[in-house]
Amino acid sequence: VFLCLQLTMNDFSVHRIIGRGGFGEVYGCRKADTGKMYAMKCLDKKRIKMKQGETLALNERIMLSLVSTGDCPFIVCMTYAFHTPDKLCFILDLMNGGDLHYHLSQHGVFSEKEMRFYATEIILGLEHMHNRFVVYRDLKPANILLDEHGHVRISDLGLACDFSKKKPHASVGTHGYMAPEVLQKGTAYDSSADWFSLGCMLFKLLRGHSPFRQHKTKDKHEIDRMTLTVNVELPDSFSPELKSLLEGLLQRDVSKRLGCQGRSAQEVKEHPFFKGIDWQQVYLQKYPPPLIPPRGEVNAADAFDIGSFDEEDTKGIKLLDSDQELYKNFPLVISERWQQEVAETVYDAVNADTDKIEARKRAKNKQLGHEEDYALGKDCIMHGYMLKLGNPFLTQWQRRYFYLFPNRLEWRGEGESRQNLLTMEQIVSVEETQIKDKKCILLRIKGGKQFVLQCESDPEFVQWKKELTEAFTEAQRLLRRAPKFLNKSRSTVVELSKPPLSHRNSNGL
Repeated sequence: VFLCLQLTMNDFSVHRIIGRGGFGEVYGCRKADTGKMYAMKCLDKKRIKMKQGETLALNERIMLSLVSTGDCPFIVCMTYAFHTPDKLCFILDLMNGGDLHYHLSQHGVFSEKEMRFYATEIILGLEHMHNRFVVYRDLKPANILLDEHGHVRISDLGLACDFSKKKPHASVGTHGYMAPEVLQKGTAYDSSADWFSLGCMLFKLLRGHSPFRQHKTKDKHEIDRMTLTVNVELPDSFSPELKSLLEGLLQRDVSKRLGCQGRSAQEVKEHPFFKGIDWQQVYLQKYPPPLIPPRGEVNAADAFDIGSFDEEDTKGIKLLDSDQELYKNFPLVISERWQQEVAETVYDAVNADTDKIEARKRAKNKQLGHEEDYALGKDCIMHGYMLKLGNPFLTQWQRRYFYLFPNRLEWRGEGESRQNLLTMEQIVSVEETQIKDKKCILLRIKGGKQFVLQCESDPEFVQWKKELTEAFTEAQRLLRRAPKFLNKSRSTVVELSKPPLSHRNSNGL
């Protein structure tokens, strides 16, 4: 059952960027009415058009709608989809514990027992997809995300495919994880491909590399050749049960492959390697994860490393009515997930109290090494990067890190040792303006000066404008109630005595 609620960007409070893909970015966000945290994946329509990716984008929306019913705790599911004139937006489960590729690089290879934990949860995720006739086609450690407790979910269904009516035959995926039948162009396949990829991925968790990638070669043709011809030699250190499992999953002959002989996931679950596993307990996430992501630490790339798109790439791309027509059926609400959200967050006060408690905990942290620590140790409303155009002699945009507080706006440049400040008392108005077709925030300052801010994305613009306007309005209200302070002179820009520390991004949002 799907609901026809018309969601817009205004229904979400958008936080910092946490990732980037081929067509757009992923942000942390909070649903305004319930307070529930999500990940917002925004695909740029111009970039999609430039790369002729319309079919891929629409396919991802269809695949997410297929797998997001039935409450599977092992897939990054979608609750809402909507679009703006410029963006396609997926509202997804927020996973802030990093991915298995990252943790493999930090933790080192996993033991058989540790690998077994991840295998059981991933198997249930694949079973959920296959029961809905969806083949995933891109199983690899980088696409397995951890939540804050260490449980995993399969993410990014951009390459997934519905095989209910017609089996796919396209050669897509990641070299070193693709099944032989996927590499053989023109050969039809189904869920069989995922079981071979699972074997490749489990081998990597144990050994640190794909079974078909020897000596760290990056030659895709050599990796594919080995996948099609080489029988994998398993180390003597592997237990007999593990060897049997991997040999079954890595069978080149589909008819002999584990999971492909008529009973799908049940064949894999009944393998001796999983003897003693209570699969109902796996589903309920009762088994303790071998690795719990450090709370408050960065489990992914920094914002500096994530970077940003070059807007010059899409400068000549125009979105026509025919382009927008492609997305007329894009909006969607998954009814059961919406109901669950409302049930979980029925009292707004619970979210408010939790935020206050978390802020107090962070305020006690004296080791100011992250931008988040600097912000959350105070009464910061919002923080992140914007482009600044100000001062009479500056004609170029300057990228700065901004902090919005109830009574001031602070900022600094990358690598700078000083922090600048503009008080709400000095601001005359907060307005919207346009510079070269780009929406900007205009701050008019006493004395006839002005300050122009440009955000790096539309969601960030909407949120910064909203929060700046509300903070300015509230500050003016308080100033009117305390007129005795109005005649005290202050300089427009002040250097703070405490230099900020170097920036690192966090998924803590």
